[in-house]
Amino acid sequence: MNKKLIAAAVAGTLAAPAAYADIVPYGRVNNAIDIADDGDGSTVDLSGVASRFGFRGTGDIGNGLTAIGRYEFSTTTDKEGPGVNDTRLAYVGLEGGFGTITMGNQWSAFFNTVGTYISPTYSLGFYLYSSVAGNPFRTSNTIKYANSFGPVTLEADLRLNESGEDNDVAEKLNGDGYGVGISVSPLDNLTIALAADSEENNPGEDGVAVEDTDRLGIAGTMSFGGFGVNLGYTNMEQGDDEVDLVQLYLSAGIGEKTTLLLGFGQADTQDAEPTSFFLGGYYNIGGGLRLWGETTTVDNDDGSDDTVRTLLGMRIDF
Repeated sequence: MNKKLIAAAVAGTLAAPAAYADIVPYGRVNNAIDIADDGDGSTVDLSGVASRFGFRGTGDIGNGLTAIGRYEFSTTTDKEGPGVNDTRLAYVGLEGGFGTITMGNQWSAFFNTVGTYISPTYSLGFYLYSSVAGNPFRTSNTIKYANSFGPVTLEADLRLNESGEDNDVAEKLNGDGYGVGISVSPLDNLTIALAADSEENNPGEDGVAVEDTDRLGIAGTMSFGGFGVNLGYTNMEQGDDEVDLVQLYLSAGIGEKTTLLLGFGQADTQDAEPTSFFLGGYYNIGGGLRLWGETTTVDNDDGSDDTVRTLLGMRIDF
């Protein structure tokens, strides 16, 4: 009799519905007419611009704790292709009164704290921040902590990557390391942010290691009326190489649906001082649909041709 009761209990447990997190799907299709001139000639194409789809999950654990998770994938939207290209974000974590702890591929503390003000554009304008100054966007193999204390927001990440696996252009972080960022908003229209990052560059898949890298960034943003100002500075040291970057963005709202963005940046490297000028316009039609345009000019200042690139795009978020 007891064996029958035990068997029935086990069967009932296995048949009971499992407790799953609430899932919210989301996505973005962002395509643009892409006009580029690198000095050797101009090209016109249609390009996908950081299109993606993903899922957010949350589950109430009780006692003020919430389980969280997220998948986000880069997608091909301008032509027939592989569809899903890359994992942009993939993390699991726990949040509560102590803050939030997450593990996986996620936005770096450096970008979330200062990079978001230094590189605020849809697609163009990131060249000096990322390609020249070597600053990160997302970061893999990461354990991250975040919390807010009134007007103060703190983020810190620890990267465990002894395998030295190669990362894509959005990361720039190829080894063990850590980052920390703190931002303060003493007024509703003013934020000041400071971030630091240290990276131990282990040998990559090719077995070659580069010098360790240290980064420092400071940025601020202020808005008044329909206008806004973003100003930021970063310093990157890698062995004997050093890059200083200054970027400034001015924004202006026209009515309730239109925003203009004007930017300037200059990087100081050992070999050159490339300069970039940026202009962007964004019109929110409604229903998640936006029309937008961005153009940037880069004066490479190293004997190579200047480059001009313009994107005229249509984006929908859902």
